Amino acid sequence: MNKHVIVIGGGIVGVSCALFLQRDGHRVTIIDPAEPGTKTSYGNAGSLSMSSVLPTAMPGLWRKLPRMLLDSTGPLNIRWQYLPRLAPFLLELLRNTAPERVERNGQAIAALIHEVMGAYDILVRDTGAESLIRRNGALKVYESDSTFQAGQYERDALTKNDCEYEILNADELRQMEPGLAPIFKHAMFLPQSGGATNPGRLVQHFTQAFVDNGGVVRRESARDFEFGDTTTVITDQGRHNTDVIVLAAGPWSGDLSRKVGAPVRLEGERGYHIMLPTPPVTLNRFTLFADRQFVLTPHEEGLRLTTGVEYAKVDAPPDYRRIRGLLPQAAQVMKDVDPTEQSIWCGNRPTLPDSVPVIGPSPRHDNVFLAFGHSHLGLTMGPVTGRITADLVAGRDPQIDLHPYRPTR
Repeated sequence: MNKHVIVIGGGIVGVSCALFLQRDGHRVTIIDPAEPGTKTSYGNAGSLSMSSVLPTAMPGLWRKLPRMLLDSTGPLNIRWQYLPRLAPFLLELLRNTAPERVERNGQAIAALIHEVMGAYDILVRDTGAESLIRRNGALKVYESDSTFQAGQYERDALTKNDCEYEILNADELRQMEPGLAPIFKHAMFLPQSGGATNPGRLVQHFTQAFVDNGGVVRRESARDFEFGDTTTVITDQGRHNTDVIVLAAGPWSGDLSRKVGAPVRLEGERGYHIMLPTPPVTLNRFTLFADRQFVLTPHEEGLRLTTGVEYAKVDAPPDYRRIRGLLPQAAQVMKDVDPTEQSIWCGNRPTLPDSVPVIGPSPRHDNVFLAFGHSHLGLTMGPVTGRITADLVAGRDPQIDLHPYRPTR
């Protein structure tokens, strides 16, 4: 039976849910105060990662926390002023560094990753977005033998979770990416991965296809809900009755989730990027520089430099010191890079202590479905989350065990 569904959130996860629900014949409305694709989905590295099976909480993290509080330029920074509020999240994060939890969380992430490209194929075909997707793999490059050897834990996790990779030597890497400086001894090629040429425009393209097919987008902010004879979403501009609610508001999902009976430890994990001019010989694919802990990825508007994880209030002012300090290093790892800042951005990712998203029904309301908390993998997992959510709304078997993604875990 076709229903009216309100999707709260207009990023890649929300619009993917909306498109899959629309394919099932439902009448769908997206509610988001911002223009779709202009928040977290706009500023990410554009990676469709088939290899990111390691959670943030890794063994030994507890030893690094004091340094994180003192070093505002490190790859993982915690603003000490935010520590009292963040303490419960950090304690849960530390619990998830136990080896058995790391392995379990990695398996949950991998189970979703293996379903990603099939869901992307459907949305790309339906919306004609082929030109916005690259499917030529990803790279992780190493300048030192010690850094490469330290990556064995990750390679073992990839093997355990059936994720393909190839080890390249310096000459093979040079042939694949001639724009890189000749300073790398090793590389790991991830052939199943890909990327978006412009992630913000991809979300806007998906949204336009949704609207062209009869979908409605309301520029409003969801504030509360009422449940009774009718289900109502209350926004800053009015009241909207609906049959089904899908909560996919990214880092803004926490308060709303509590109001539908699903309290979770969701935090806004901040990320940064700088856009650089396209060099004469640019990169062909997403490349992570393991020794320096930053990413360069080709974008249709230039070369995007991304780095860092920062825990701070969602509305705290940005701290650009870390990423601006990497501009000279960007010039060292590539030939002929112009390290001139074209633009700079800071945004918030929705993250949970185990790095595993929440996907599934609310424990209190059977017509409310949750779809948030994808951390670094929102662009990767958006379409598969949309497919699973549409299956749940329709009462179909999603063909994946949803126990690891429940909000009450």
